[in-house]
Amino acid sequence: MAESELIASLYLPVEGYKLLLPNVSVAEVVEYIQPECESDMPEYYLGKVTWRGIQLPLLSYELANGQARPGKNGSERIAVINTIGKNHKKLPFFALLTQGIPRLVKVSAELVENNDHKAGQVDLRAVRLDGEEAVIPDIISLEKLAVAFV
Repeated sequence: MAESELIASLYLPVEGYKLLLPNVSVAEVVEYIQPECESDMPEYYLGKVTWRGIQLPLLSYELANGQARPGKNGSERIAVINTIGKNHKKLPFFALLTQGIPRLVKVSAELVENNDHKAGQVDLRAVRLDGEEAVIPDIISLEKLAVAFV
């Protein structure tokens, strides 16, 4: 397979597995910043963080997916995600809490489905890539959750 047929992507670690996103969908990964919390909000909404002078809603992928709250491990990061849906003008970015440092990976268009993974509410597709399991997140669903906090 030619190098030009591969898609530069990132593995974003979350509790229990990795998210697989194209590089272009991640604007930046930054050190963890304590979010400004608001009361009486859904559990998956962790508060707002400031990135490049912009207030972004910070979401927990695990909690949005109906899983348990991830434990603190000291290597949390924040991934700033480019939005792609109809709310892009109102919310060009949102933030996801990750459980470590992302890793670059090259992906071919022919990913292998992982039918062993029980899909969550914001999982688009579970795949296997070079012997590793990953989940492609449903960015549109996450964006719909995040836009409520703008």
